[in-house]
Amino acid sequence: MRWWVCLLLAGISRNLLSGGTAGVQAPAARPRFEVVSVKPTDSTILQTKPTRSGGRITWTTDLWYLIGYAYDLPPSQISGVFPKNAPLYRIDAVTDPTAADAEVRQMLQTTLAERFGMIAHQSVREMDGYGLYLSKDGSKLQEITAGASPPPLPEWYRDASEANLHGQVTAIVLEAGVTAITGRAASMLQLSEALQRVLQRPVWDHTSLKGNYYFSFRFALLASSESDAPALSTALREGLGLRLQKEKGPAAMLIVDHIEKVPTPN
Repeated sequence: MRWWVCLLLAGISRNLLSGGTAGVQAPAARPRFEVVSVKPTDSTILQTKPTRSGGRITWTTDLWYLIGYAYDLPPSQISGVFPKNAPLYRIDAVTDPTAADAEVRQMLQTTLAERFGMIAHQSVREMDGYGLYLSKDGSKLQEITAGASPPPLPEWYRDASEANLHGQVTAIVLEAGVTAITGRAASMLQLSEALQRVLQRPVWDHTSLKGNYYFSFRFALLASSESDAPALSTALREGLGLRLQKEKGPAAMLIVDHIEKVPTPN
């Protein structure tokens, strides 16, 4: 089954709080859902991202995925105190159909603070990760130029709208073990953050490329005889003229100081 995860990729620091010890902002400072219901559920089917249809959002998930999506962070960059044997939760929410994904994430942050009593703070730690660099042969990326028409969408997006993808990096699972990443007028910061989600490790942009670009590539994280998709390193080098290098560096962490197992009543 084909499914896709849209990664609206603002900088991590915009989703976290400024300052190393400050608590989560007061809920009034953030957007709220018009209506939101949060209830524990006996469902055994966990969804890793919310389902959205216009202004209606539904999601059955756990606290790890809920916090990770709300703050746009992988599990490796979230730690702290979590309740034992917490159930899955069913979230039903209504918001403006035109609300951007970044706004929905902020609404979920408000929900975490108001309904789960979540208190958290930001920290920066040295972590193992990857640096994103130009390969020795240089960039193969197509940069946006004035008056030029965008290149055709890749085959896996043949039914998609250019307007809905513009300015974004998206990842789509084409088949088991094979992922495609597409950027439409997107930056290297957005690409590095998309790779961070895939690799579950920090990725730092060292390309010095400041423009916005069109790119698309498919890859297999693990070698498989069932697919001809190249390894990620090969796809980056041959398709984009980029490479990943293992290194250590500072990474934003979200430390959960307190969170309730049972959300407040609807």
